[in-house]
Amino acid sequence: MPGPELPTRLRGLRGRVTAAFVLSASLVAVLLSGSVYAISTNYMESQRVRTVERAVGVHAEILRLRMESLATGQEALESLRLPAGTIALLDTTTGTGVLGADQATVATLERAAEVPSPATRVRIAGEPYLRTATYVENGAVLQEFAPLRELEDTLKMLRTILFACAVLAVAVAAALGAWAAHLALRPLRQVAGTASRIAAGDLDLRLSRPEDVDLSPTVEAFNAMVDSLQRRIERERRLVSDLSHELRTPLTTLTTTATVLAGHRDELSERPRAALGLLVEETTYLRGLLDDMLALARAEAGIHRSDPAPLSLAELLAHLLASRRVDAEVLTATDRGLVRGRRMELERALLNLLVNAERHGGGVAAVRVERDGDDVRVTVDDEGPGVEAADRERIFERFVTASRRTGGTGIGLALVAETVAGHQGRIRCSERPGGGARFELTLPALDRHVIAKKTSEPPQ
Repeated sequence: MPGPELPTRLRGLRGRVTAAFVLSASLVAVLLSGSVYAISTNYMESQRVRTVERAVGVHAEILRLRMESLATGQEALESLRLPAGTIALLDTTTGTGVLGADQATVATLERAAEVPSPATRVRIAGEPYLRTATYVENGAVLQEFAPLRELEDTLKMLRTILFACAVLAVAVAAALGAWAAHLALRPLRQVAGTASRIAAGDLDLRLSRPEDVDLSPTVEAFNAMVDSLQRRIERERRLVSDLSHELRTPLTTLTTTATVLAGHRDELSERPRAALGLLVEETTYLRGLLDDMLALARAEAGIHRSDPAPLSLAELLAHLLASRRVDAEVLTATDRGLVRGRRMELERALLNLLVNAERHGGGVAAVRVERDGDDVRVTVDDEGPGVEAADRERIFERFVTASRRTGGTGIGLALVAETVAGHQGRIRCSERPGGGARFELTLPALDRHVIAKKTSEPPQ
């Protein structure tokens, strides 16, 4: 059974780099903190033991000198100046002397099993002490219990400081890891941004030469790939354009001949008349296909017949609907739809949407022009069966059409998409509420162009 997957963010390069920094810092922090704590603990404990053992030796020597002049061991013991918190026991043949504790505490003391006794940790009333025992003279034994509370508190503080430093080191490592990953991914973000703009149609865009020599091969390979792609696309465009132009003259002749023959249709018998009808129909279809292919080739190549200028989409649609003899009531305009564009291209794109609704959608149901934030949106609804969800992106490709019987060439919607993209807009197909297809065309509003132009101008 597979284990749980890592979150998407951790599976990315930035997450892995950050995690590597954090793990490395954690390992170093644990090893360093553990080493510092072990060395410090060993040093401070050994120093404390040496200090206590040295003090017990000095105290035993003092007692050895004073017991000759003092009557009891208690009197001799009370002559000592013990460190704060230290408990001393002096066992002699005449009794036990106590200093630094009461009799109740003395009853709980655990005496050394052998003398002399090395420094040993014991607990008295729950507090840590260091016990040391040594001979004085004539069988007298001195035992001292030195408190370790101060040492324990110092070690506890050291543990807290080391833990805080380790946590801080891990946090700093995480920040450094995220920063390093950000720097490492910056060239990739630039490549992604450039690739997106190239995919959107800006084929002249290239990556600039990087300062990092390690990235130069990648940048050169990317630019070479785009150069090759641009040359291939230009060859295909020239091929389509040349073929269309080469076919246009003989097709015009064929269309003219068919038109002349159609004028004498009544003079022909039934079978030639039927053949002539097919000839006229096919030549008309082929002529429309060539016109659409030429228009699409010009749009893709960036060959425009006019410069962009302010125009009203509402007025343009009103003119087109009148020319198509469509009832003007289908048009609802809540805004003039002022945009900056090439009139002939936008007129053809809007006409293709209307023609598409008439041929494939059972007629135009509604046309709306409205403002959508910084954009102008044109919506064309038809009365047909609609477009399947799986085909709503595909219908903007070349030669995708419902049927030849409807008279479509499969180029019209592709030309619409190319024209809209050339005007920094977008086109999408969706389902009309109540049935039918809905095409939404969005273009930047004119005032958005004006604001962008003013923003880009240098200050006076």
